[in-house]
Amino acid sequence: MNVPILPDGALAIVDGVSRPGDYVEMRAEMDVLCVISNCPQVNNPCNGFRPTPVRVLIWDAPPS
Repeated sequence: MNVPILPDGALAIVDGVSRPGDYVEMRAEMDVLCVISNCPQVNNPCNGFRPTPVRVLIWDAPPS
């Protein structure tokens, strides 16, 4: 989701900047609780009002 702050201080909801195939990779150095949303609200103009799936891959740390 892309929510810029306008010059007058208001918030805008505009098209996102990610494209198919883009990804975010994170490494947790300790136990973590992560909450992820792909802006699934159908009244939100992001994605042309068509929410799309998100894929999440989680790997366990290698044995130390």
